[in-house]
Amino acid sequence: MPSGNARLFFILERFFIPQTPTFDLKQTLDCGQVFRYVESDGVFDLKAGGERAIFTKTDSGWQVDCTDVGFFQKYLDFDTKYDIIQSKVQDKGLVSSAIEHGKGVHILRQDLVETVFSFIISQNNHIPRIKAIIERICDALGEDKGDYKAFPTVEALASKDADWYASIGAGYRAEYLSLTAKRFRDEGVPNFQSMDTDTARATLLSYKGIGRKVADCVLLFGLGRMDVFPTDTWIVKIFKDEYPKVPAEKLAKVLVERFGEHSGYVQQWLFYYKREKKV
Repeated sequence: MPSGNARLFFILERFFIPQTPTFDLKQTLDCGQVFRYVESDGVFDLKAGGERAIFTKTDSGWQVDCTDVGFFQKYLDFDTKYDIIQSKVQDKGLVSSAIEHGKGVHILRQDLVETVFSFIISQNNHIPRIKAIIERICDALGEDKGDYKAFPTVEALASKDADWYASIGAGYRAEYLSLTAKRFRDEGVPNFQSMDTDTARATLLSYKGIGRKVADCVLLFGLGRMDVFPTDTWIVKIFKDEYPKVPAEKLAKVLVERFGEHSGYVQQWLFYYKREKKV
């Protein structure tokens, strides 16, 4: 991270986030939903789309120096009443314990295209490597914002073939990234907002390399659909005693039936709890 005045070269605006029981920046960024951030000495440097923010802890909350206040207030999802949702899904058991551990997790309102490419990269991958691949893509193809690069446009992403994506470490995902970028360029990004969740999922699944888990992550983090339950090995482990030998895709359907319109929130609290505490 740049230091001193250089770090604030891009800054245009500032706002403050007061300390509340239902928002914790570190929990929100560390729960596997976003990758373009770094932490240094308690200061978080976050890039999203073409925007950037520096979060500095204060005695009463967070000071946020950023390119666009409105963008980040929406991105951090301060309009949702997390305390009300938490009270509705309490079960005096596992979910309640997960909420108590990660009650500060917010579900970020991310750009759809960035979310699609980030979660294609995330398949069978670990977070440091995911972050490194995404940054290489941004460094090479993103618009120069002065002291950082934006996430690339569809046209820029489509300008590279699978060999190039492989050369920056994407591995077998290189073909998926190239094909998705070119399809977005040639056909346009589908109007997912006009689709119901099942139709949007089916459309995502029609892209080579996007399976149920990645599709549900895109639905949750890129489209704000809370009636999904991304199910990976962590979630399968959580429910292995209650739903023994149930495969991930079927378990995802079972859990959506169980938690309904709050499924996405519950998934994030449980995922964070399991990964952090390994219960």
